[in-house]
Amino acid sequence: MKSYLPRAARNYLEQLRRELSFLTDAERQEILDHTREQILKLPGKGRRKSDLYRLLGEPQALAAGFARTEPQELKVSSGRQFLSRILAWPIFALAVLTAALIVLSPSSMTLVEPRITGYVEGSWQGTLTQLELNMGSYILLFALIPVVFSLLPLVLRGTLGLIIQLLGALATTAVSLIGVNSLGAFFIPLAVLLWAQVFTPLLMMRGSMASPGPGWLISAAVVLIGAVAATTLLGLRSFSGEPWLVVAPAALLVVLAVLLPFRWRWANIGLISAGVLVMIAGCVASLESMYQAPLVWPWLAGSMSFAVGHLALAAGMWHERARNLLALL
Repeated sequence: MKSYLPRAARNYLEQLRRELSFLTDAERQEILDHTREQILKLPGKGRRKSDLYRLLGEPQALAAGFARTEPQELKVSSGRQFLSRILAWPIFALAVLTAALIVLSPSSMTLVEPRITGYVEGSWQGTLTQLELNMGSYILLFALIPVVFSLLPLVLRGTLGLIIQLLGALATTAVSLIGVNSLGAFFIPLAVLLWAQVFTPLLMMRGSMASPGPGWLISAAVVLIGAVAATTLLGLRSFSGEPWLVVAPAALLVVLAVLLPFRWRWANIGLISAGVLVMIAGCVASLESMYQAPLVWPWLAGSMSFAVGHLALAAGMWHERARNLLALL
């Protein structure tokens, strides 16, 4: 015997039944039964219409997801374009922030140390560093490369869009390598995000219900923890304030990184937010009137957390969307 539903829930199901008139009786009944099970799990079993619309969506929108669509077309629409879109805007935002920081930062802000890592004359790293010195201020034009390439995949799709994504990732990686001893280090998180924009749709679309496996999430957590630990140690070396001002935010980032394998959305959002706050705190600490600490270390720790958090959030959103749209087709 079916459980009793409040009037608002019954009206919702009836409206959904009318909106699904383009399906066969069996298909329509299967969707209604599934929706009924979802309603029964809601607090109050869908007693209020506002709760139903907020948690399940409007009946028209829900029915539109079951319109007749070829599997491959639905896969591309819900997969590559969806993932490219939700990754493009965070990349664009971080690219604009990085470009603005490098081009418009006040002279009182300490961006990098006099020399992040040494190099031997004639080595590959020495050659790249010499190239950077020869180019001088023109290297600042490279700050605009990720800004340009971050949003182009939203306009150029298919094979051309994939080529553009690859070019953007390669160009940003080249900038990071050329200037790794100074300003190029700020582009490392952007290079990570741009490469992820290339490969994440391919990896996540192996199946319609694909989700990041434990191995990927654990690896991301380990890499992020390593990056935060390294930047924290290097940041403490040149920080004149109380050590806990550096250790405390770093510990928060590590805790949130440890939570990545649990697939909790709030933890991913927390990691993104904490990363942004660390970047802002680094900007303040780098001012001459504060601690004149090199910004590169908190920027790397915060922006890498921002990047990894967005990747985990995007993967979770795609899995949820694929489950809702494709499970009953």
